Amino acid sequence: MRFSRSDEENEPLISLQSKGPCTLSPTSIGYDDDMGGTGRFFESNWARFRQPSPAWIICLYSIYVMVFGILTVPELNSIFVLICHQQYSESENNLKNPIGQSESKGPDLFKELNNCLGNEHAQVQLSQFLLYSEMTSGLLGALSTPILSSLSDRIGRRRILACTAVGPLIKEVLLLFLLWYPDSIDVYWLLVGYAIEGLSGGLIVSISTSQASIADLVPLKDRAKIFGYLQAGLFCTLVLGPIIAGVLLTTFGSFQFIFEVAACSHLLLVLTFSFILPESRQKHSTGSHMADTEQRSGESTIQSIWSSFESIRGSSISRRRNMAVLAFVDFVVFGIYLGISPLQLAYPGYLFHWTPTIQSVVMALTSSWSVLVLIVIFPTAMMLVRRCDRQASGIPLLKFGEMGAIKFCLMLQVLGYIGISLAPTPGAFIISSLVVASSAPISPLLTSCLTAYVSDDQIGQLLGILSFLHAISRIVMPAVMNAIYSRTVGIFPAPLFIVLAIFQGVSLLATMGVKADVV
Repeated sequence: MRFSRSDEENEPLISLQSKGPCTLSPTSIGYDDDMGGTGRFFESNWARFRQPSPAWIICLYSIYVMVFGILTVPELNSIFVLICHQQYSESENNLKNPIGQSESKGPDLFKELNNCLGNEHAQVQLSQFLLYSEMTSGLLGALSTPILSSLSDRIGRRRILACTAVGPLIKEVLLLFLLWYPDSIDVYWLLVGYAIEGLSGGLIVSISTSQASIADLVPLKDRAKIFGYLQAGLFCTLVLGPIIAGVLLTTFGSFQFIFEVAACSHLLLVLTFSFILPESRQKHSTGSHMADTEQRSGESTIQSIWSSFESIRGSSISRRRNMAVLAFVDFVVFGIYLGISPLQLAYPGYLFHWTPTIQSVVMALTSSWSVLVLIVIFPTAMMLVRRCDRQASGIPLLKFGEMGAIKFCLMLQVLGYIGISLAPTPGAFIISSLVVASSAPISPLLTSCLTAYVSDDQIGQLLGILSFLHAISRIVMPAVMNAIYSRTVGIFPAPLFIVLAIFQGVSLLATMGVKADVV
């Protein structure tokens, strides 16, 4: 009787791979379950780790804005003390020491700050410098924002996010040279850094590109919630940033060290965005999409913006009116948000002689309250409103809940700015600042309401228009605020906050005309 070999018997005991000298496969030595399973486990987890996810965007965006949160107080005070040192210092060596000498890295500007806090002339020049910097960065940002937003659709989101970190990196390096050699380089050279930051897109493009990345990955019904997480990440970093800045300033007693850390952080972000962040923008192969992409890629900046406006103009008159009102409110809110931070620090510094450490503590306190409102109080209130809507008449949340919350936030800002303008003591100033901080949910609310008026394929166009309006707002609102502050700081600095209360009062009246039944 003849026995035939099975296929398993014909297999060799030790299998040699054809490629490479004497390479053993994992299965040949009996480790298929252990070695192979472990390898597949790591490959599977690495593949999951490299998958595009909103968590990537939220984490990296939080780190990105964390650096801005850390630098808010040190950047304002370092520019202020540079102006005071170069323009009003009694030293005879200002702007005359050669850069090559090691001793030119003095004087200790951090110690000079206390002598400058009450200098109203330096306060005026600081306000004017902030005005020039915002106009320089804002004008160039208004030109670059539509281009970068359009490029993100063609070359991917992560490359644009990397670009937004390059500008701040260059600005911080320039500021470091100014702090190292304050008697050799004029402070107005820093405007070059603000110009480069504007061309790179900066914070505005990072926000819009992060939102576009989330829109790539998240369905419409979940976008408002994820946008809220993005905003919560911003406010969390505004809590930790000033605390970290205060600790570093107290420990090292130097502005230079903080900007060295910030420059290294932005360099790491550039590398992370470029080579590690998974790309959320997937390439589509449909002919219509490719034709539309090629057509839009040949458009100029103005044509691209106009095309976006034309696509949204297809809505009804009521919808366009609602969107125009909400966009106007967003324009005012965003501009005030960008322009008020340095002035809200300079004002109590002049009025109450607050040091950078105290400024950091107060800023961390108000930001902590914003996080609490955004993460705990606001979602709980909206859940109760939603429940009441369902139990009562079933009216959608957008009709009363979100619009009502926007109006309430605007009312809080009106009351808070009036309180700041009338605050006679530091305690009253802090309480009024907390009232303003209670309006933190207004930005995600506005974004959520605006995206409810357009279809899924117009979300990116809408965000591009909002980014362009944000870039314009970055020029107009800080220019108005700095002009008012610089003209009144030596006489009566409170009119700035009275004007802000009037702005938000006008916005509140404008929202009264929004009809939610056209959504």
